[in-house]
Amino acid sequence: MERRSECGRCGTSLGEDASAYVCAKDSTFCPTCYRHLRYLCPDCGGELVRRPKPGPAPSVAFGSLPPSDPRIVVRRAAHDEWEAIGPLFDAYRQFYEQPSDREASAQFLHDRLSRDESVVFVAELGGSLAGFLQLYPLFSSVSLGRVYLLNDLFVDPAYRRHGVGRRLLESAREFGESEGAHYLELSTAVDNPAQRLYEACGWVGDREFLYYELPLARPVP
Repeated sequence: MERRSECGRCGTSLGEDASAYVCAKDSTFCPTCYRHLRYLCPDCGGELVRRPKPGPAPSVAFGSLPPSDPRIVVRRAAHDEWEAIGPLFDAYRQFYEQPSDREASAQFLHDRLSRDESVVFVAELGGSLAGFLQLYPLFSSVSLGRVYLLNDLFVDPAYRRHGVGRRLLESAREFGESEGAHYLELSTAVDNPAQRLYEACGWVGDREFLYYELPLARPVP
């Protein structure tokens, strides 16, 4: 495969480690153009797929995950656990380049849990909180049923590669099924390596719909 150094549509520079999408004839596009092109190459009409990263292939095959640490305990968080989960939630927000604010993070969780506006699962390993997952309840007009948005998933860096994320996703699926939900949904960056985890756990990427958001003006205090 020829590793082209720029996007064939917009000319954006693509380094060796940059996320890119290619067709069978090596036409190469950046993630933004990949979405605008609706996942098809304008040159040959073939499907665009993620370009492999340089270096040796991962040791775990697609669709397969190593066994989870049997010591992991996943449970639904109680209404009064917002303060304990707050530091982990604050770390999650910092991962998305938000300034640290433990007080506001804990208060946000308090409001969601106390009002039953979200469902939070926590994972414990060795008696410590290792990760959490937050679901928001929604409804689907098309399917006429309950759905859940998996909005937040975070594993403390000290506990990664133990299967914590996998166990949290399994618990979310089991919860959705027990509630009679029609499906779970999430959105993630096109270059997020967690896609491999989602797909190995049975999540299917949407190739039909695009995701949009409209920033709104916030009221002046």
